[in-house]
Amino acid sequence: MNMRPKLLAAFLLVSMLPVVMITGHTYQRYTRLIDEQTTQVAENVFTKATEELEASIEQANHIYRILSTYSYTMQDSMINDIQKYAGPQTNYNDYDVFASNRRIQFIGQMMLFASENLNGISIFTPYGPVISYSYANSMDVRYQYKPDGDEWYKNTLALQGGTYVDGITSKEYFINTRPSVTFTKAIYDVYSKKFLGILMVDCKPDIFDLSTVNTLPETITLTVLNEKTGCVLYTNAADIKSDSKSDLRFMKADLSIEGLSLTAAVNYSLLNRKFGQTRAMIVGLAVACVITVILLSIILSRSITRPISYLSSRMASREGNNAITDSSFLRRTDEVGVLYNEYNSLLEELDRSVKSEYQNKLIAMDSQMKSLEAQINSHFLYNTLESINSIAAIEGVDTIATMSLALGNMFRYSIKTKSELVTIQDELKHVQDYISIQQIRFDNRFSLAVEIPDEMQELLVLKLILQPLVENALLHGLAERQMNGQITIRGRTNGKHILLEVKDNGIGIEERTLKEIHAALQQEPKFTELGQRNTQRIGLKNIHSRIELYYGRGYGLSVESQKGVGTCISIKCVLQNFS
Repeated sequence: MNMRPKLLAAFLLVSMLPVVMITGHTYQRYTRLIDEQTTQVAENVFTKATEELEASIEQANHIYRILSTYSYTMQDSMINDIQKYAGPQTNYNDYDVFASNRRIQFIGQMMLFASENLNGISIFTPYGPVISYSYANSMDVRYQYKPDGDEWYKNTLALQGGTYVDGITSKEYFINTRPSVTFTKAIYDVYSKKFLGILMVDCKPDIFDLSTVNTLPETITLTVLNEKTGCVLYTNAADIKSDSKSDLRFMKADLSIEGLSLTAAVNYSLLNRKFGQTRAMIVGLAVACVITVILLSIILSRSITRPISYLSSRMASREGNNAITDSSFLRRTDEVGVLYNEYNSLLEELDRSVKSEYQNKLIAMDSQMKSLEAQINSHFLYNTLESINSIAAIEGVDTIATMSLALGNMFRYSIKTKSELVTIQDELKHVQDYISIQQIRFDNRFSLAVEIPDEMQELLVLKLILQPLVENALLHGLAERQMNGQITIRGRTNGKHILLEVKDNGIGIEERTLKEIHAALQQEPKFTELGQRNTQRIGLKNIHSRIELYYGRGYGLSVESQKGVGTCISIKCVLQNFS
């Protein structure tokens, strides 16, 4: 993950956290306020609906009280008037029934003017006559109707003076029947408690209509239920919008008529939506703030990370010159400007270093090629020497067999390119092959002594550094000695270094020549042209350059010599174990 997303995430975290916290707190408090308000609204609607229903019930009770207390004269009242119908038909005649109807008509007209929902009133006496008055004769009872077996009659008698409410139905015992609600109540003599009949108050279904009270019909369901009969007297459930995830809460109140109740089902989810415009505005404002914060964070993070991203892309690029040339960055005086200018300085220094390193590599390559210049067609020569060795062995010429075998081993060792490093043991084998050839050539006039501990045999050194020194000792130091020539190879370790010596007891080196050799070893390695060839032998300078280029300054050859005594060439390398 690069720097820009991290910085953007930090900006967003620091800036959005207060926005989210403030918005959450405001939203929570406003939601709590809305819940309280919606609860209050629902309770107000329920309370008004209850009061409205009680007022409607009071209308029916008021009619009963009027009939119970209304007096035509000082001695005659409606209760006294209907007492004659509590017995057999011998106690009254048709005129009495007509007169009673005229009297109740007067009361009914007053009530019809007072209540727009009242259809009429009727009194069903125990022995048949029905005293009634209704609007447009809507309560004319069918001829010879006997209510004794009907449920409403039985239920009213069972209440013993209580009010019974029938459902919104069409009463078949009326001639001009239509849906209505009836309130029925048994009438008794105040003193004798004698049953005098049943008072029926017939009302329009709108008497329980709560649509004017329910100001939120889509969210609040009001239901008036007669629990004894299971009859629904009013409900606005059809107005409710379907919501499978609605959060419904219920309220219930028992009305003054036994068995009659009002139930309110409040859909708080929909109710909250009606009062949730401000809440939506809070959320919208929060979203706008979040979007603004995101845009500002992107702009700020981009402005801060753009110079760094540009610098990193130039640093990671592998094509062309990666130096920064944009002056808008280089002229900056802040930390970014310092980075860009220091980067350009670093590139210049690195370019110089790479050029120097590249030149050293070319020099090392040229030195290796010079060390292998005698290997032209090495494979052909190696195969030819193997053939000569086979023929010499068959013919019994041991010297030729020995020389060809040793020379073949030297060629095979020279062309081995798996690694530039070899073990000291391999390097000594190469020297032994060379000595085998030279002892035959010089008729054993010299000997080779190796004084290297066994624990150093597996240490790694550069290839072809001992044999050229032995060759140099033989050709320049011992060539003029007729006998007792001695070449000694010694080795030891000193801390992290390998120290090797090639020593001879030859004629030594002239002082002038020794100074020239020391001066040559002190010179920097030089490269003229890759692939260029010359006829010069592989000398001390070549070996010293290879070691110095591989291990670094401070490593290589050192030469000590004394005229007439001999020469000692020391090699210093880095200690590396065989792996």
